[in-house]
Amino acid sequence: MSRDLISKTTRNEFREALVGYTLRKIDMTFDAGGLKPRPGYDPQVGGQRRSSVECYYANIDFTSAVDVKKLLAVYEEVLENLRQSAERNPGSQVDATINALLRRMERDGFRYENGRFIAGPNAAIVHAPSLVLLTEESIQEHVEKARQKIVQGDSAGAIANAYTLVEEFLKQLLRKTGTPFNESEGDIRSLYKAVIVPLHLDPKGESLENYLKAILEGLQRQIGGLFEVANKASDRHARRYNPAPHHARLAVNAAFTLCEFLLESFEYQQKKEQRRAS
Repeated sequence: MSRDLISKTTRNEFREALVGYTLRKIDMTFDAGGLKPRPGYDPQVGGQRRSSVECYYANIDFTSAVDVKKLLAVYEEVLENLRQSAERNPGSQVDATINALLRRMERDGFRYENGRFIAGPNAAIVHAPSLVLLTEESIQEHVEKARQKIVQGDSAGAIANAYTLVEEFLKQLLRKTGTPFNESEGDIRSLYKAVIVPLHLDPKGESLENYLKAILEGLQRQIGGLFEVANKASDRHARRYNPAPHHARLAVNAAFTLCEFLLESFEYQQKKEQRRAS
């Protein structure tokens, strides 16, 4: 029988942290992870807010890596909100709450780095296959979804989509090139740093012309910029500001250009290897 990837004790502690939210904020937090409550579920707990959290929990398979990955996004939101509260109220008990939650997650095999939970070797979490493919059609499909969110007035969601596209695209490239990397890594700066080696895109490469080095250095800065805007103005974490539509459009277009270039670079290297082998 499969074990729960996040223990009931840990879930209860996060539930108690969520009890301090309004019902609307609880809904928004779980929605950020793509989770829905179980319809008609009647949890045997006291309080409307605890009941609300339990309705979401009831719709999660805690042995499923796919479901747990969504819940991790919710818990990241909770910790980011607590961190901001601690900054506003220095000397409060919020820091103790954060530390207690992190200790519980560590016991379950998850460490917290740069605002993201990363599964350790003892977490037994299997990562779901990426829905992003190394094709022009796949890039277009995901970019179109992000652009549709801008049209619908969801600029933050569009930026989150753009970031996810780049993250998953980089991971697919690393898998295809046989480059070792941490499947739980969510920092696109680290992923990009790893992928430039097999694709020969390191701006410090001696064989590159100076004008190409300048462009590749610009790509690195673009990756860093997308990382920053996604952390501060998207649905990935608690937003520090609400992005304007043209900011979201810039992020989406940057993701599109980057993925197209990486795809063409990957295909170029593949053809180069085939010519050498023939």
